[in-house]
Amino acid sequence: MINFKHLNNEEIYPLLISENNYLVYAPLAGWLSLNSFEEVELMERCLQGESVDKKAEERLRQIMSKRPKSKSTPKKTHVGQIHKLTILPNYKCNFKCSYCYSVEGRQNKEISEAMALGVINHFIDRKRTNLEHLWLAILGGGEPFLSPKLTEKLICHARLRAEEQNFDLGIGLTTNGSIYDKNLSDAMIVNHVSLGVSFEVLKDIQNKQRQGYDKVVPVVKQYMEDGVDITIKSIITPANVGHLEEMVLELKRLFPLVKRYKLQIVEDASMFANVQVMRKFYADFTEHFFYAEEIGKNNGIDVYVLASKFIDMLIEHYCGGEMCLNPEGTITICHRISSPKEKEYKHFIYGKVDEDGNIFVDDQKFLQLISHNVDACKQCENCFVKWHCGGGCFAQSTIYSQQQLDVICDWTRNFTKQILQRRFAQNQEEGILQW
Repeated sequence: MINFKHLNNEEIYPLLISENNYLVYAPLAGWLSLNSFEEVELMERCLQGESVDKKAEERLRQIMSKRPKSKSTPKKTHVGQIHKLTILPNYKCNFKCSYCYSVEGRQNKEISEAMALGVINHFIDRKRTNLEHLWLAILGGGEPFLSPKLTEKLICHARLRAEEQNFDLGIGLTTNGSIYDKNLSDAMIVNHVSLGVSFEVLKDIQNKQRQGYDKVVPVVKQYMEDGVDITIKSIITPANVGHLEEMVLELKRLFPLVKRYKLQIVEDASMFANVQVMRKFYADFTEHFFYAEEIGKNNGIDVYVLASKFIDMLIEHYCGGEMCLNPEGTITICHRISSPKEKEYKHFIYGKVDEDGNIFVDDQKFLQLISHNVDACKQCENCFVKWHCGGGCFAQSTIYSQQQLDVICDWTRNFTKQILQRRFAQNQEEGILQW
């Protein structure tokens, strides 16, 4: 592979797409152009100080004059910059999903209302942050709908607090879709809550990987009829990766009002112990995703995976970090690791709340945990996709081997490159695309 060191140093990346053609991609400038090897080489030489070509100099001037573009998810240096609070109301669950990342933490425990409200008040506070936009996620370390009154209370309190403190607050609630609760339905509508339903769409896959297909479908339909804003989320495993197109069509048939469909690649080190199997799985996902995405567009459904959304963001940290409050009263950097029964639990803690709702944060521990970012990994240094992955997921880095992480990096580069190629082919104008 030819090394364009000086272009890379300026965050300009020539991506080989055929024998003599490159997509020149400058993520910080939102620039994409089609250039020959000779044109790219001239730009490289210009940056070495040679005066070789006026067109190359002008092209570089155009690219570099557009920077810097603002970061969607910038690096964090203190807790006041955290925009997301995640609350796990309990560790209880009525499903036994085959790939569940939090299964080790299952127990019959619920967070106290005082703790949860104390953290909400701390998080949604002008004294804590000068951010305008905040996000509250209520998720499972179990199933939130097994604690319906508490979950409803948290939603209503957070919305009221945000209005009092003059914040723009988004609220998301995730469920396995097996429980209908009228009060929660009303609360979601009144408080503008986005409901994410984890559901595999195809009956045989749902019953194999999660269970309860015949229970979930009528519940989701009822929430849909009530007017709840719903996103369906499917975990993609080797069992369904070849059926993405079918899943989109079936989603349209089952839930015609649902307009967002999130595909989430399973995270399981033991499932992908064979790295070649893992590599093949990711290749299969790429192959089927773009067909599924197109089917979705034709049916009014936004089919996406995080990597397909990140292409339009500049990310210095994969998720931006979070305050995750769990039923133990501890605050972790990530909801993926949230129970004392999980191996990395102690390592992920940077704060706690007492029974009176008072918050204690270890600032040094927070800085240590939040440092997994675009600057942390040597292999990210000259990688064009680093601005769209922010150094990758911290939780993944604790469960996967380096070989497995390399597969994910290779896939992210290939997947992102394909998106760029498709975008350029659809929108090119005089060989240049800017956004």
